[in-house]
Amino acid sequence: MALGLEFTIVHFILVGVSMRVYLLIALAGSMGAMARFGLINFVNHHMGRAFPFGTLIVNISGSALMGFLAVYLLQKFQLAPEYRIAILTGFLGAFTTMSTFSIDSLTLIERNQWLLASVYIAVTVVVCIAAARGGMLLAERL
Repeated sequence: MALGLEFTIVHFILVGVSMRVYLLIALAGSMGAMARFGLINFVNHHMGRAFPFGTLIVNISGSALMGFLAVYLLQKFQLAPEYRIAILTGFLGAFTTMSTFSIDSLTLIERNQWLLASVYIAVTVVVCIAAARGGMLLAERL
């Protein structure tokens, strides 16, 4: 038995998470990944690839959605926990992309575009945190 499969079976037994929850996360995650791919390509097509606008927009909008939905789905809209997990962990976890952010940053650095890389890193971190907080505040006011 492969190590990954052994871990998954042990995890089901020890944590008590049903296979249904994992399937919901996988389904939502696949939709989040497709949404990320589509939005990044759409933005890059319209804005070019010199600066990673697509990844930046995905991470900002994903952070805003995460902040909003984390509050809204807990406090305002009573959604079953497995669906909340599927949306937040599955869809938004796959939609936002720290790995792409890292590669985009390194690409700018490797091109010796240090100022652009610094701006990208700072804007991503600051604006994503602000977007998450803004989403939370919006959800609290609804």
